[in-house]
Amino acid sequence: MRIKAEISEIGKAIYNTEVVDSYQNDAVLQHENFVYNNNRICIKCEQLYAAGLHIVDAEITASKPLSHPWITEGPHIRFFFYLKGNTSVLNGAGNENYNHRVGMLQRNFLDTDGGGGVLKIKENDSLHYIIVKMSLDFYINLLKDELWIAEDAFHTYVLSQKPENRPNETLYMDLKMLDIIQDIINRQDIVVYRYHFIKIKLRELLFAIHQQTHYGNSVPEIASNPSDSLEKIKSYLILHMDNPPTSTELAKIFLINERKLKQNFKRKYGTTIYTFVVQARMEKAKKLLLENYNVNELALFLGYQSVSHFIKVFKTHHGCTPKEALKRFAALEMQAQKENLIR
Repeated sequence: MRIKAEISEIGKAIYNTEVVDSYQNDAVLQHENFVYNNNRICIKCEQLYAAGLHIVDAEITASKPLSHPWITEGPHIRFFFYLKGNTSVLNGAGNENYNHRVGMLQRNFLDTDGGGGVLKIKENDSLHYIIVKMSLDFYINLLKDELWIAEDAFHTYVLSQKPENRPNETLYMDLKMLDIIQDIINRQDIVVYRYHFIKIKLRELLFAIHQQTHYGNSVPEIASNPSDSLEKIKSYLILHMDNPPTSTELAKIFLINERKLKQNFKRKYGTTIYTFVVQARMEKAKKLLLENYNVNELALFLGYQSVSHFIKVFKTHHGCTPKEALKRFAALEMQAQKENLIR
């Protein structure tokens, strides 16, 4: 499986990597970075790859239009996470042209004929995407012992081993998916057995997607024919929880009547837009607290103007301050360790 992408205007490949197709239970995880910076173009691209697996985290900022062609040779399963930007695609999967939308998750089973296209970056745009690609052998071995995957329609398509180069199935990320994909990229503190950690997180990610598509409210759509689903609005809010738009701004972004937006959102999710954002922020705060972020960092990361305001909201939501929560977590961990020793 060869994976290549470049920026035409600078004549450079930001990644050009070949990984063997076969799955290895204990593979060596490779890590490479590409950095390019001048007055008009800034590129930061990180690769993680091993036998049958390739992960890219790319951020590109440009003050002029850019063309970003890519190609992947051979059968592969592709998951694309769009975190930031306003780009479009020419001749993508299924020979489709479509626009990216913040929060979108695309998945597909492709071969060389459908594994390419050109991403068009607009003037003064900044984009951020993460792509996970797996060979057929890696994907099958990753999930071979998972009972839940047997009923998954996308999995059934992959097991046919005949990629039809369909248009991408487009879903929208929730907070759980975002946390998992960020763990895969950012948990550099896990040095030993990181490859095994990533495999665990990939199973968790695919399970989260399965739950959303089979038991949640999400229905896969075609990128070139998007629906008016509230899922994309919820995903947009999750990705902008540090600086959430007002309901007025949100209505303008998604070209929907503000009153209708508020009514439909509360009817579907049982909460107001404002309360949903607070809940998402507080769930994120709890997770980051366990990762040793201090209170000042949490407040800044989540977009609170003052630490005292963040602490007040945290206590209202969780029933304790962040400091008290840490003490509770430490006590629970100590109790669990004692129980393990007794056993």
